[in-house]
Amino acid sequence: MINLKIPYGYLVSILMSCLLVLNTQAQPFTWKVNNDGWVLSKNPDSNRYEKFFAIGTWHVPGYEFTNSQEPDEQKRQSNAALFKERTKPFNMFFVTPGYEKDYMSDKIHILNPFSPILHGYLDEVSELPDGNDKDYYRAQYIKQNVDSPEFEKYLDKKIEGVLEKLPNDKYIYSHIDELALGGVARWAVPPSVGAKINSRLKKQDREALVFVDLVGHCKGSTYFFEQRYLKNHDSLPENPPYELVDPEARNCKIPLLGFYEAHNGSPVYQFDDGKYSYTNYDFETLKSIWYENAKLLAGDYKESGDVFGINAFLDFSNYPVLTGVTVDALKDALGDEVPVWLYFDGNGYAKPSSLSSQEYVDMVKCQIYTAIIHGATGILFWNDWSKTPEVFETLLPVLEELNDNLSVVKLDTEQKTIDDDLHMVIKSGKKGEKYIMVSNTSKTETLSIGIHGVDKKELLPLEVYIASF
Repeated sequence: MINLKIPYGYLVSILMSCLLVLNTQAQPFTWKVNNDGWVLSKNPDSNRYEKFFAIGTWHVPGYEFTNSQEPDEQKRQSNAALFKERTKPFNMFFVTPGYEKDYMSDKIHILNPFSPILHGYLDEVSELPDGNDKDYYRAQYIKQNVDSPEFEKYLDKKIEGVLEKLPNDKYIYSHIDELALGGVARWAVPPSVGAKINSRLKKQDREALVFVDLVGHCKGSTYFFEQRYLKNHDSLPENPPYELVDPEARNCKIPLLGFYEAHNGSPVYQFDDGKYSYTNYDFETLKSIWYENAKLLAGDYKESGDVFGINAFLDFSNYPVLTGVTVDALKDALGDEVPVWLYFDGNGYAKPSSLSSQEYVDMVKCQIYTAIIHGATGILFWNDWSKTPEVFETLLPVLEELNDNLSVVKLDTEQKTIDDDLHMVIKSGKKGEKYIMVSNTSKTETLSIGIHGVDKKELLPLEVYIASF
């Protein structure tokens, strides 16, 4: 046996280095928000915060998440390669704890446990009625009991359970989807409940970053019915006041849709013979309603999280300009310092049958860059489980290109010009470099640019142009 004598000081040095490495690896990803609408991130091995542009996805078309390990190493390597290929341009993805794999660890994990947590609590309240309008009663009950010690204790225990099963040390949270519409429910989750979940989470996870997907459209919500009713009443009645809405709503399989309205009382739905459909408005009326609804909801739900957005795939597909309108409305309500991340369609949920995958993705690209020009600092994608992955596969090169353009996106904004369907921003760097980023949200009209020093003079329908000058 060889007897090696290691100097004591050298041994201590080695041990301290090991402890330092272990301590560094255990530190979570660190976040903060600056005053310019950006999330700033810092890696454990750095003291410098940098602008973080989110590119996230819910579901990864072509890849199947499972809560079991692969049967053999060959299958594991195959799945790992597929996951890495399909998520290459993304820096974050939604995952349910237990479904993560070791080859996913370089991505930020988005956790969204709060809808089942809330409804799990309400499911245990035996006196709440069941039926097609049960969500009315559930919303009123939780609004009245939001500050009860029982509910807070329940939240604390559930959040503790989430923290015990964190799948990664790089993670953020997503609040209840479409919070101001109700998520899986048919009545808006009260702002006080959204704020309560956020505050109880941050008592246990002080570094938590919470994204709030406010609505699935900005045409209206039961929240506005409540607000209008409460102007003349102390509280909502015990039972849904169907006498105040379209009588035909009672014949619908989702009768609470009759209470969905815009800030000015305009109905979201129309009813006929037990069926429902969206109320049709001319575009200028829709745009006005959309802006005010988004602005009011964002302001009233501001305490629910740190970053805000909406998903409105069909409306963005019909009117790409609404992406810019949405960002403007959210920022007007929340202030320039609050980050805005918008959801987009990643797999053709809103694709008209007349368009090819490439034509549709070109339109989504226009939506994305229009949102960025207006001040969005992150994007997320929802992918329809029932769709085959052709649109998603066509989208991936667009997101690769976006990653290449992030150095421009992160530059300071020198000038922003919005003129109907023409959206333009001038970015400038510390060394005097300048870039133009411009989009045309018209589906039919070619628009003139006319910027001195910029070679390109016209923008085709739905075209995006980025260049230095």
